[in-house]
Amino acid sequence: MDRCTHNIPETKKGIGPCRIEAEVMKRNGKPNWWCRTHGLEAAGPDGAPLERCSGAWFEPVPDEMQIDIDLSVGEVAVWGELPPAISIGKIPEQPGGVHVHRRQNAGSAKDIDSSYDIVTVHGGGATETIERMAARAFAISELTQQEVQPLTCPHCEEVHIDELKFATQPHRKHLCNSCGRNFLRSPSISNPLGGLQARLGLPEPPLAQKVDRPLDISSQDYVGIALWPANKAIISTMTRPEDKGIHVHAWSDTGEMVIDETYSPVILDGGVIDEQALRMMAVQRALAADGTPIVALACTECGYSILSPTEGWVEPITRHSCNACGAENLTRRKSFLNPLAEKAD
Repeated sequence: MDRCTHNIPETKKGIGPCRIEAEVMKRNGKPNWWCRTHGLEAAGPDGAPLERCSGAWFEPVPDEMQIDIDLSVGEVAVWGELPPAISIGKIPEQPGGVHVHRRQNAGSAKDIDSSYDIVTVHGGGATETIERMAARAFAISELTQQEVQPLTCPHCEEVHIDELKFATQPHRKHLCNSCGRNFLRSPSISNPLGGLQARLGLPEPPLAQKVDRPLDISSQDYVGIALWPANKAIISTMTRPEDKGIHVHAWSDTGEMVIDETYSPVILDGGVIDEQALRMMAVQRALAADGTPIVALACTECGYSILSPTEGWVEPITRHSCNACGAENLTRRKSFLNPLAEKAD
């Protein structure tokens, strides 16, 4: 199978000049040139080392996209944030990937309700960093109902991050983000945010509860609508349970956000939103950033609208088994299938 691939963590952006080394050889016999500063491959097309890796071009994360949180103050919850599973119309750009809520007490309004690239939290005598890359990978694993744990590379002792499709299925071979060497473990998904609640000395929060808060909404009434499946917080000090359902944002023609709440059930343009399909749509949207199509496809045998597998590797394919009758359906390109694709822009 493919090795883990990865991006550059936010904490490694702008941290200094490249340090390019080769500790092992690739299968083709050429050195595995790797930047130990930014944790990215540093070989040119001819296999020779680059002077600088692609991570050298990133500027440090600006101060306004970072925040320090004292977990002893108020009630705090932190989530990994993915693009909307369904977006219709004009959706304001939302920077960041680590979303933070804070209330001074359980009954007060939120005094923090924003997204950041880096969130530093302090609690239980420990300090931990939650960065966008790991937070988004955590959200993908949670939405595919996978457990994560921090795995340390035996070669360089850095904690590895499995992202994108590697966050959807436990696997044995991991390509270290920091030194570029493979290491083996029992089937697992690595994320430094696994077990963070316990490492910070925080008690387990109350179990999320399904809301009974129906919403019937029409896209014609708003300039933009965005839907996300509710997903578990990375850490939470809230005393009330998280809401389980569908989180909805809607904007008026003046650009004001007039809906910002979690609902269930949700009816959009006359159709009930299937929450399992929405969870997969959120994952598929995150994995389809390279242009992979997400399409609604009716089975050629029974007419059932097919949903790509929700277990195992989440990756685009050309052969799709119908969820209802088992018939094989083909797409010319590798694609994700989801009945909700027809509702998204």
